[in-house]
Amino acid sequence: MSGYQASCPSCVASVTFALGSSLLAVCAHCGSAVARQGAKVADYGKVAELIPTASVLALGMEGRYEGAPAFRLVGRLQLDWGQGTWDEWLMGFADGSWAWLSESQGRFHYMGQSPLPPVPSFDALVVGQTLDLGAPGTFVVAEARSARFASARGELPFAVAPGTDLRYADLSGPGGQLATLDFGRGTAAEALYVGREVTLADLGLRPRADEDRRPAARGESLKCPRCAGPLEVRAPGQSQRIACPWCGSLLDVTRDLAVLEALQRPQIKPLVPLGAKGRLRGVEWTVIGVMERSVTVEGLRYRWTEYLLYEPRHGFRWLVEAKRHWSFVEPLNPGDVDPRGARYRGERYAHFQSGAATVDHVLGEFYWTVARGETVETDDYVKPPHMLSRELTRDERGHGRDGGEVNWSLGTYLPGGEVWSAFSLPGSPPEPEGVGPHQPSPWRGAVGPVWVAAGVAAAAIFVAFVFLSALGGQTVHRQRVSLPPGVAFSAPEATVFAGPIFVTHEGNVQVKVEAPVSNAWLYLDGALINEETGAMDEFDMEVSYYHGSDSDGSWREGSTTATRYVPSVPPGRYLLRLQPQWENGHEPSGYDLTVRSRVPRFSYALLAMLAVLAWPVFATWRWFRFEVARWSESDHPWVSSSQEE
Repeated sequence: MSGYQASCPSCVASVTFALGSSLLAVCAHCGSAVARQGAKVADYGKVAELIPTASVLALGMEGRYEGAPAFRLVGRLQLDWGQGTWDEWLMGFADGSWAWLSESQGRFHYMGQSPLPPVPSFDALVVGQTLDLGAPGTFVVAEARSARFASARGELPFAVAPGTDLRYADLSGPGGQLATLDFGRGTAAEALYVGREVTLADLGLRPRADEDRRPAARGESLKCPRCAGPLEVRAPGQSQRIACPWCGSLLDVTRDLAVLEALQRPQIKPLVPLGAKGRLRGVEWTVIGVMERSVTVEGLRYRWTEYLLYEPRHGFRWLVEAKRHWSFVEPLNPGDVDPRGARYRGERYAHFQSGAATVDHVLGEFYWTVARGETVETDDYVKPPHMLSRELTRDERGHGRDGGEVNWSLGTYLPGGEVWSAFSLPGSPPEPEGVGPHQPSPWRGAVGPVWVAAGVAAAAIFVAFVFLSALGGQTVHRQRVSLPPGVAFSAPEATVFAGPIFVTHEGNVQVKVEAPVSNAWLYLDGALINEETGAMDEFDMEVSYYHGSDSDGSWREGSTTATRYVPSVPPGRYLLRLQPQWENGHEPSGYDLTVRSRVPRFSYALLAMLAVLAWPVFATWRWFRFEVARWSESDHPWVSSSQEE
């Protein structure tokens, strides 16, 4: 690295700019911010003392990253965005180039310089919008804020006075990519940095362990400054807020447990207690915080409880309970979510509900500066068993048209029994109320296969009917019946005894009559008589056919054919008795009689098909009722409230 030396305007001590491109250095003797202005230097005022943080890095550390020249940490910048502080480390490479290493909540992000494409001004940025950054790709605006230059050590690549507000926008890209637009003090972007999350091992760095680091809080030595109740910090170095479980006071971990808000004893009665350990998704988590939140819709307040889970190697997750329905919630990279269609990993999620979620009560510790009354805008999208959630935090200082921060998370539905088993809770889990927004339907997986199976069965019945119909049954008797001219229908000569008829197999018997009636009718009172047992099956049938014409044209009704079925006829020898009646003056000359055995009937096939379809219809109805209950409390109910009443 090329170097430059100057004298501090305040104390005349030597100030070294080890990185040739550095524009500001903090004098190690008097703490003044010395800025380079060509061949001269200027005093930008005293820099405040460093804010104690749990940083594991130190100026002068050396390492390597992905085959680049060796680097040294030559500068440390502390930024305060109003609700917390984070460290930015300037990495000076041996070839004179530089990059930023951001450190926050124990996570590190390497951010290298990239060509700046045309981008909107800071005031025109909208959190959640997508920006095309050229070669790096398309990114989502995840955060747009300003942060105060709180303190620094070493050297920096810009010359601004300590205490200056610096504007920035953090962007998220697919596959874990990150980007930052630096707007400095103005509204036009001045620089673009692109990178991703890294580990110290990736950088060839080893964490320091010395007295300058903020000491990790230990539970046995901490007491609430308001009620003197014992406190246990379960995520030392990560937590920024503690809500005292004894008096409810909200304490600032970063400022020696300063009391931020003196609250009443918390009213939360968590189902999973603080400090409980449970194994979910193959990881043993510890419950370190409990938060009750709510939304108000049409005057009704809906509450739920969020349990903050922590494991040192895996970070933070959430266990959420709403109306005794449970979810395991994981944070998502905003760049991996397509906000235009609420798509994640190629799957589309249906919008369920939007609202404004408010923090009502807190208990335990949290990794951000939580406050009672804190409100975020929420959008929930569902694709059971998952829920995709978006939270937008507005910037109270109004920077940017839609300034603030957007976060996405993915919730997976958990049965209560799985939660109880994971955390070894006593008794049985409370019964869920209603249907959860992303609760898997017990009928959804069954409806499709049941319909397929029923369709196959119905098709088989239809094919069997067609096959049997093609065979046509068995004709057991055929006869032309002639009526004597002038005979009265009540006369014995008009009655016909057809047979003998031999039925060889049990089944139905079809009696079919064809009569040449015209604008007349023929009625037959029939009986099928078993000659061996005397058993008799009676029936009647009528042939009627009328036709003519009127002002509307020709018309016709009825038929010259009539058919009747005698069901379940056992094998045997039978006679068929037919006693006719007809309209006076319209005596028929006779009729044709055909008797068949075991004739397939479509009505029976239809009933059989309806029977096999009954179960899928029932399953579909149950699925529909389940979905109606699911969506009843969403922004898109399937059935209006008036219809439900």
